[in-house]
Amino acid sequence: MARIAIVGAGPAGSSAGYHLATRGHAVTLIDRAEFPRNKTCGDWITSGAVRELARMGIDRAGLERLAAERAVISTTVLASPDGRRTVGASRESAYCIPRRVFDAILWQRAIGAGCRPVRRTVSDVATGDDGFLREFDSVIDARGAHAGRPNAVGLRAYWIVDRNRLEPHEASSVQIHTDPVYRRGYGWIFPVQVEAETVRFNVGVGLWEADKAPGRTVADLFARFVGENPVANRLRDGAVGPCGIGRPVGYHVALGSWRNRVAGGGILRIGDAANLADPLSGDGIGNALKSGHLVAEAFDQGADAAAKRWQRLHDSAFAGEFRLALMLRRALGGTLAKNLTARLLDRAPALSARVHGAFFGDTTYRAMLGPGG
Repeated sequence: MARIAIVGAGPAGSSAGYHLATRGHAVTLIDRAEFPRNKTCGDWITSGAVRELARMGIDRAGLERLAAERAVISTTVLASPDGRRTVGASRESAYCIPRRVFDAILWQRAIGAGCRPVRRTVSDVATGDDGFLREFDSVIDARGAHAGRPNAVGLRAYWIVDRNRLEPHEASSVQIHTDPVYRRGYGWIFPVQVEAETVRFNVGVGLWEADKAPGRTVADLFARFVGENPVANRLRDGAVGPCGIGRPVGYHVALGSWRNRVAGGGILRIGDAANLADPLSGDGIGNALKSGHLVAEAFDQGADAAAKRWQRLHDSAFAGEFRLALMLRRALGGTLAKNLTARLLDRAPALSARVHGAFFGDTTYRAMLGPGG
């Protein structure tokens, strides 16, 4: 069996580590941080991600037992620039879990499967990091967006809100709000911890790097969202205590492109390091977990063939979905198109259910197109 180094122990790295170790490989799981550690993200665990967790032996009951901080998601909301909202019901419950909690669960699962943990900052994967990585048969890069090609940026804050200020289902809904000014930008409101009297929300915005300009940065979009969006206004007014409104924190995102190269120079890249975040929704956790189990499959025919096989598996699993997402993003780029689509979804419940299912990770974009799509 192969000796494999995985650099980065987030969702992609821990998933790969678990699946490779359970196949009998000697896996060293390397991360610069000690777990649990903070990670800035939207904290959204889609139904697709939950199915990937089941591959790691973590069912829903187990996840809820391990994640004391969580919100169970049963409803999805899409809001157009003119404020029209369509609501979807998830076929299977999803979750929002702070990454400090979620990543520690995955890391512990990988270590329990037999991965050897190493705390180390790896500054240069390509050259072997001063010889450290040369003792391994294969190296998997799972260091996150900064190791890929960051092409978007997010900004999020935690708000603690009085439950009495919430509308029905807001403690169990993920909401996406599009904007008339930032055509490819959007805001989100995700509950991440539900208590008897309060709910902690992850409130944030996402923006493509190419759309940034003076006066139109991600910080400007965040200020616009929390200042003008009526839902965000109401939640902000219901914030509890002096720490109810947290400081916003930024992070980079590596969204999928028309063509992704995920192996080269002896390195196999997974998760955000391979630009596997959804180009339309921005979700990266589900695809990160999926890339972990697929890269493990790539080693089933030996380490020498793993890089080429991983590229083929990537192309089969992700390329088509990314291209559909990019085409949808282009078609829905304008404010008028978003508003008209919201009206159409309001009148076509079956289509609305498919769109919500695809965008929120319950199903695929291909399935959204219906039979023959």
